Amino acid sequence: MTTTQTPVITRREDELIRTQLDRLRLDLVVAARITRVHREWSRPLQPDPFSRLYLILEGEGRLVVGEQELYPEPGDLCYLPAEVPVSYETISDNVFRKHWLHFSALIGDRDIGELLTLPYIVKSKAPEEAAALFEQVGAADRDPPGLATPLRLRSALTALFAHYLDSAPPGSVRLSTQQTSESSVVQYIQQNLGTPLTVEELAAHFGQDLATFVRRFRTEFGLSPKQYIKRARIEWAQRELASTTRPMEEIAAAVGMDQSYFSKVFRQVSSVTPSEYRKLYRPNG
Repeated sequence: MTTTQTPVITRREDELIRTQLDRLRLDLVVAARITRVHREWSRPLQPDPFSRLYLILEGEGRLVVGEQELYPEPGDLCYLPAEVPVSYETISDNVFRKHWLHFSALIGDRDIGELLTLPYIVKSKAPEEAAALFEQVGAADRDPPGLATPLRLRSALTALFAHYLDSAPPGSVRLSTQQTSESSVVQYIQQNLGTPLTVEELAAHFGQDLATFVRRFRTEFGLSPKQYIKRARIEWAQRELASTTRPMEEIAAAVGMDQSYFSKVFRQVSSVTPSEYRKLYRPNG
């Protein structure tokens, strides 16, 4: 019997994925409630400038995404990324009945598909919840125009996309191959959190002049290198405070700070002191 191994996501890759998702902006392009496609529903293989999300409710059909041929089933969420050739067609009289919408998903000024590899089909962890979330997007889209309408619409769309991500199998959301250089920068930072790491050192290590490195880094991560390093140090310290009993001064030294400066920076980032943070997560520790 053949067993399928679950891809292993390293902590560093997981951190980079979360950093990218933290910058994700979703915007609705077209939404509909529910459609039963007609028997002639089909189109040739071609890309679109937007992404699609389906929830299959009934029926059967064929999708082709890039070079992958897919046959989604009821309860499946289908993500069809922007700029990737997509075709679809019916295969019997038992046609799809589905929720669907078109949307854009940008991280900075780049489509999410340039930075992350996402599964094309996932089994919804709760199809009724997914259907309700599609309905909420449609309802928000039909709201009379008002100051808060874009916020409600984006909130509903974000909740739906979060459901899709939560339903994705462990290890199925990965950094894209285009993220190799960016991943190397993050890996280098993570490996050197305890050293007096400077932006000049990073730029030199990766063979770029300072201005180019800072500009590219901010474009990719939405933060300056200094801001990213500070946040990475505090996030590492947060994990140590929550999961270990290591002394405060030892954790501070591990991220290259004396305890006084560590406490100051920690409070700036976390809004609480290191001691208060530990009490929140280790009340008996």
